[in-house]
Amino acid sequence: MAEDFVGRSGKLEEVFVGAVNDKLVSEKFVPLEVRAAQEKPQLVAGLQKLKATMGNEVFDRLVNSLLNINLGAEAILLLTGDEKGRTELTAQWVPAIQEAFGVENVRIVGGGRNGMDAY
Repeated sequence: MAEDFVGRSGKLEEVFVGAVNDKLVSEKFVPLEVRAAQEKPQLVAGLQKLKATMGNEVFDRLVNSLLNINLGAEAILLLTGDEKGRTELTAQWVPAIQEAFGVENVRIVGGGRNGMDAY
């Protein structure tokens, strides 16, 4: 029943206890441009072209904040953490992304809940 979790005050009164996991670590977010140079060097040329087209400020706001990019032969997948950034990339920058990376298909996923709906 609902009363098992929600008490008479209408607030959640159950106490949740998570298991301790010493394998989980927290890391500072590193801009995509830096991560790509270290982990995915095949993206660097496309990112540089895209940065030249967008300008530094827009690139930093929309591309450097991306969680991940996966590049295939004819397609690219961009994973963003917020809906506003996804919407702006989709509405204004798809042709520039296609040209910079030499792909036909661009998919941009992410959105609410800091990108959790994209996983």
